[in-house]
Amino acid sequence: MAVHRGRGVAAIEYPTGMNQNGDPSQAWIKVKPDGRVDVFSGTADIGNGAKTIQSQIVAETIGVPYDWVTFDNSNTDSSPVCTGTFASRATFVAGKAVLKAAEEVRHKLLEIAGLEMEASADDLEVVDGEVMVKGSPTEKLSVADVAGAATYGHGQLITGTGAQLKPYAEILDPETGVVSSPPHSAISYAACAAEVEVDDETGNVRVLKLIQAYDVGKAINPALVEGQIQGGAIMGLGLAVLENAYPYYPSVEHRGYGFGSYYSPGMEDLPELETIIIENPSADGPYGAKGIGEMANNAQPAAIAAAVHDAAGVWITELPITPELVLKALEAKAEPRREGKLVAFDDEISVNTVGAGISWMP
Repeated sequence: MAVHRGRGVAAIEYPTGMNQNGDPSQAWIKVKPDGRVDVFSGTADIGNGAKTIQSQIVAETIGVPYDWVTFDNSNTDSSPVCTGTFASRATFVAGKAVLKAAEEVRHKLLEIAGLEMEASADDLEVVDGEVMVKGSPTEKLSVADVAGAATYGHGQLITGTGAQLKPYAEILDPETGVVSSPPHSAISYAACAAEVEVDDETGNVRVLKLIQAYDVGKAINPALVEGQIQGGAIMGLGLAVLENAYPYYPSVEHRGYGFGSYYSPGMEDLPELETIIIENPSADGPYGAKGIGEMANNAQPAAIAAAVHDAAGVWITELPITPELVLKALEAKAEPRREGKLVAFDDEISVNTVGAGISWMP
């Protein structure tokens, strides 16, 4: 009896957002007279960092410091429409809506600044909260001065709206399947390599290390992206070796009835984690970003199953990979098989297959 080590790899792809038209998000942004920016969005932040990411997109697009932006998604009655925080869409779809709204705000801001500075809006830019003439940074006005002038001098509210909706993909050629536009907004890719230990006496599987490479398009906030990937890795580990897929498949028998009977990963289960972020920008995503929320826990179970096979020589084809399943597989592997014989008749060879094995007669 011994503990064996093994390694396995799995690769996946995952679409961003819903397809075929039914996935709208809207945003509304206004600039107050002091230059501070209010963002109204319907996106619910469930721990994925949507408020932070969308505020970063707005600040970068308009050209103001991040801490000037206030994000309000507190009221679904007064907020613009957002389909929801699912389908790995919060950064890509809702982020694109706030990006469009921020572009409109910047355009109006530059128009007012042009009136104040007697310059063409095309010759102006906004950098770190100041509007300046391109190539002549000494000629400038603060965004607060421009917003104040809009309110008290020109009687205008600097505001912008944005909406994002995936166009309906029409089939142009039924024979080839060519469509007018891709049905999905973007495709993300990832791979996970797992290293495990398998105890062939107890059947216990311990995950030692997970190395993960994710194509995120653009890491708008690298710390949040890495946290998302690491959190997903632990969820994937739980699905692989601890957590039963409830509620009703294949039956309700032996189902746990409380959190105490549901085995999710704890500190003692945490493996070494290594995260590799790859930026392969999406043509349609805000600043090239893609969605990675759901795919973050998809590759680990398959990689761990492959690593178990590498370590113990058995394939476990259902999750979680419990000690009982490992021991049953090892026992089945060790059972003797009735083997057939290859018998030659003149120039022909016939195969007698008895049981599962085939062997050649010497």
